[in-house]
Order: sequence, then structure tokens, then C-alpha cells
Amino acid sequence: MYYIKDAKIRRVMEYDGAPCAEVGVLPGAVSDPALLVYIVEDQREEGYEIVRILTNDADTSTDWFDNNMHDAFKDVTSSAFTGSMIMTPEDERSKFQRELMTYGDLKKQLEEHFRNLE
Repeated sequence: MYYIKDAKIRRVMEYDGAPCAEVGVLPGAVSDPALLVYIVEDQREEGYEIVRILTNDADTSTDWFDNNMHDAFKDVTSSAFTGSMIMTPEDERSKFQRELMTYGDLKKQLEEHFRNLE
């Protein structure tokens, strides 16, 4: 399971033609990678849905442009949650999304960003 140390909206962009927030997530465990989580509005879940997850292995000393020139970003959307003896991958993904949405005032910030796009 992935523990969240910090989460902040980096930017709002489009993903598959829909407004999407790119959220930078820092891990609580030393061995876990930083993530870029892409979130869109969704009426089925708690108002939002994670549509893409990238690991962010960028090192600011070498990748200070914050780009993917050194393959710092890897798409792990389908492999980020592997499950365990007590949780299925889908349960882990849902738990991560719930924890992310309740982290600090991230949900409130998402609401403001998406509202400003209307």
C-alpha cells in the first residue's frame, strides 16, 4: 500500500479531451516513488476519478526542467496496485483514491480548479 506524505496540484490540463488535474504525490515510505496522479471529474465516485498514474523519478539536480528527457516518468496506471492477501488491486486503488481525496484540502482545491474552468 502507498502512504501519502504530501500531495499538491501541479497544473490543470486536458486528458482525452477532458479537464484534468495533475497532482504530485510524495511518498510516506522511503522505498516508494513519487507519483504524478491525473484526476478528472466523475459523477460515479466521490466526484473525481484517477485516470492515470506515473512514477516520477526525476532528480532535480539532473532533470531540473521537469520533463521526461531521461525517462523519469513511467506509466504505472495498470500496475500500481498489485493487491495483497487482504485486498484486491481494485480495493487498493479505491483506498488510495479515498486517502488522496481526503489528504489536506486537496479535494477543495480540485473543486476550485475545476470550477474556474467553467
